[in-house]
Amino acid sequence: MEWIDRVYGRTSITDPGVLAIIRTPTYQRLRGVKQAGPSALAFPFKDVTRYEHSLGVYVLLRRLGAPLVEQVAGLLHDVSHTAFSHAVDFIFASEEQDYHERVKHLMLERPDLVRALEALGFTSGMFLDDSIYPLLEQPLPGLCADRLDYFLRDGLACGVVTPDFVARMLSSLIVADGRIALDSPGVAREAADRFAVMNREWWASKTEAYIYNEFADALREGLRVGVIDSNDLMTDDASVLAKLDTARNPSIASRLARIRDFDPERVTGYEPRVIPKERWLDPGVVVAGRVVALSHL
Repeated sequence: MEWIDRVYGRTSITDPGVLAIIRTPTYQRLRGVKQAGPSALAFPFKDVTRYEHSLGVYVLLRRLGAPLVEQVAGLLHDVSHTAFSHAVDFIFASEEQDYHERVKHLMLERPDLVRALEALGFTSGMFLDDSIYPLLEQPLPGLCADRLDYFLRDGLACGVVTPDFVARMLSSLIVADGRIALDSPGVAREAADRFAVMNREWWASKTEAYIYNEFADALREGLRVGVIDSNDLMTDDASVLAKLDTARNPSIASRLARIRDFDPERVTGYEPRVIPKERWLDPGVVVAGRVVALSHL
């Protein structure tokens, strides 16, 4: 399997066991789930999929020398994201906005994925909790493979990150004390600054709050009238959108129209029911052989 990755360039996967996981229908579903959720309807350039991102996390962990089990954990970390990604978190609200983590067992226990994991000597239960894999997952504001990949990938799509910066960031990565760190304070500072721009202008912006809340209301109405059900949420964006579009429900149609034909003026004075999760980055930097948080330099 070979492709040109927007972050890592020419990339290949040859491990038969890993390829077997990727080829399962459960995993292939992620091709149809946009990382930007409903925001991609308003901004088509936000075209990163959960499939692309998950492959990227696997590739990054492999480059960093993570053990195979952690590489597979990276491959599977987003396998349970619902259609339109975090949109469902604006219906089933929680502080962490992590509904996909609460239903992860449902995807990991699907027979096609179970068989592929067993062929590698793994069980689905080994991938329920990503926090046991320190290169893959760290709490905010730490640097980890998941956070790094979605930052660079979304940043490139939105024009906040440049290919030159990506190259410098990747060349500065090291593993120290069992964690991902950077060997350049300058790169670390630039990463934190660009990450802050992504949070302020995209991930947690007023625009995103408007789009996600409007779409959540469309989903909520679709669930109420029976146009979609909870099983539909475990499919993909196109399938859910087709059902919402054919519902002939004025409330759903008007909300979808406001997203597709987004007008920035609508954000003025808008009070969201649910506020997007704030994100920030404070990467570790190796200084004189020690890992020090950027904020402490």
